[in-house]
Amino acid sequence: MVKSPVGAGGARLPAAARRAQLLEVARRVFGRDGYRGASMEAIAEAAGVTKPVLYQHFNSKHALYASLLEQELGQLTTDLERAFDLADGNQQRLRLGFGAYLGFVEAHEDAFRLVFTEGLGLDDAFQRRVDRFRRWVAERVTAIIRAEAGLPEPRARALAVAIVGMAESAASWWLAEQRPLPIAELADELAGLAWQGFARYPASGGDVPSA
Repeated sequence: MVKSPVGAGGARLPAAARRAQLLEVARRVFGRDGYRGASMEAIAEAAGVTKPVLYQHFNSKHALYASLLEQELGQLTTDLERAFDLADGNQQRLRLGFGAYLGFVEAHEDAFRLVFTEGLGLDDAFQRRVDRFRRWVAERVTAIIRAEAGLPEPRARALAVAIVGMAESAASWWLAEQRPLPIAELADELAGLAWQGFARYPASGGDVPSA
């Protein structure tokens, strides 16, 4: 069991609180310096702890980054699940899904960059974790498309993957362009574009359950 370390100013934190603090600091340092540029020494210094304390919680930079990746993707998954569950019908489900995704980007820019930009190509394990998240989102969107457009699963999944990629690319563009429009407006535009794309298919009259 990890002992509660002494931090800056002699403050002692429980292990869980210290771990959360270290992840928060690591997110900022990775966001500033990138995975390759960040060091465990720099993260420990920014957190006001010694390197041995940091290594008590994370035995390597890889392990620290993997934990951060898991935390951020877990939060984004929770946000999307909540949005899908709150929706009344597929059109709103699509709109709230875009809103939750882009809202996460707005509130957690460093986390988005770490997950979808910095982490890609660094390590096969990192890539696989991101791919699992993308597949999960595509499955949810596939269900919406099948219900609204009546398409067979392979065609619906192809469109779903394209929609997931559209959201990710638009988010990257929005950050690169220094947030040129309110994020809610961008979510509205993307949801409208995706929804209108279903108009060329015969309506099935179906709906997707919220869970």
